[in-house]
Amino acid sequence: MLVMKFGGTSVGDPEAMARVAAIIGARLDRWPAVVVSAVAKTTDELVALAEAAAQVDRPRTAALTEWIIQKHTKIVAELGMESSADLRSVLAGTLEELMRIGGLLADRGKVEPELLDDCLSWGEYLSARILAAYLRSRGIDAEWVDARRVFVTDSRFGRARPYPEDSRPQAGQLVEASIREGRVPVLQGFVGRDKEGRTTTFGRGGSDYSATFLGTLIGARAVEIWTDVDGIMTADPSLLQGVRRIRRMTFEEAAELAYFGAKVLHPSTLLPAVRGGISVFVMNSMKSEAPGTEIVSGAQVISADKALVKSIAYKEGLSVVNVKSTRMLMAYGFLATIFEIFNRHETPVDLVSTSEVSVSVTIDSRERLQEIVQALSEVGDVEIRHGQAIVCLVGEGICRRPDLPARIFGELEGIQINLISQGASKINISFVIDEVSLPEVVGRLHRRFFSGPLDEEIFAP
Repeated sequence: MLVMKFGGTSVGDPEAMARVAAIIGARLDRWPAVVVSAVAKTTDELVALAEAAAQVDRPRTAALTEWIIQKHTKIVAELGMESSADLRSVLAGTLEELMRIGGLLADRGKVEPELLDDCLSWGEYLSARILAAYLRSRGIDAEWVDARRVFVTDSRFGRARPYPEDSRPQAGQLVEASIREGRVPVLQGFVGRDKEGRTTTFGRGGSDYSATFLGTLIGARAVEIWTDVDGIMTADPSLLQGVRRIRRMTFEEAAELAYFGAKVLHPSTLLPAVRGGISVFVMNSMKSEAPGTEIVSGAQVISADKALVKSIAYKEGLSVVNVKSTRMLMAYGFLATIFEIFNRHETPVDLVSTSEVSVSVTIDSRERLQEIVQALSEVGDVEIRHGQAIVCLVGEGICRRPDLPARIFGELEGIQINLISQGASKINISFVIDEVSLPEVVGRLHRRFFSGPLDEEIFAP
């Protein structure tokens, strides 16, 4: 069996859906299950709708609701399915549900996480229903399978995680049974339900996670992530020209890249695949014939010594928090105190650097920064530096060259380096710079490691 996940741009208009139908049709002999994101930009529009409703801005709420419904109505019409009674019912039902949720948000006067998840889930619902109907119109026996009946999750709205033991029987009864009967199940990505039956979401990028998790539930041999890029690249093509596609890389390399900002994969995507031993392919739905990037276990990659660095990722919009206290000198428990404060305020930390009397960490959310600074001030002097970015070089060959840090930082003469992290992982070197220096830094490093002839076993020409 095969799980195929299509992102928002891959189902963003009638032409894109036609391409998706052709891709699925070419893989029917591999018994596919399909997971889809919301049509491009729909999730942002639903967030705006929820915010307008909570502010009791009725004209804007009504306008956004109408816009979302009309956008999908237009797609249905351009696909030649305006006469479908089923899709007319889907659109009318979604309109009714969005109006209901808008009324509840207005009554509450704030965007409550439970209601926001309910609101956001309708984007994936619409794309899954439309795609399933379109596949049937093209002669592919497809059916919509409600992901809320398959993925049983905890109740952390906006960042839910599914329970494998509760989801596996549902996947067998609904997804595997559909495949065995010769149909193509089409599920919403990003969406599940808690044990009380309330709609939950996995957070932004959660459709990728839905796909790999589904793959483990049904014993799929591979998961294909279909997006709008040719695969995983040596750097972000929107930042830099002349980047190269990586043919094959390890789960560990891909996970590091995702965590440190590579936009092609969500950071949690690979966890189920690693545990299930499932290969993941990143493919371009606009170039279905292109091979993409294959992500496999480290044991299957034998050429790490042929490329010291596989890719350069970055993560911008960060803040560096410095805590300095002479009480730290020769003391124990200081770091525990620092990290307990971040844990209490549910704020993840990316990089950490310590000295005898200070600790520096990077965070990408300022939502609770004021409370964090107040608590840290009881421990020591606190300094905040905004407008920071992490640059991360990833590759299985990094640990094999002790001179590599010197080669990296030798390329960055004149650049202010604010924090360095090496050793926490054998396959990456990360450092923090001022955000304004990002294009120059990535450009210099990319020229250093990816100019000239490259091993074609690893990099596409």
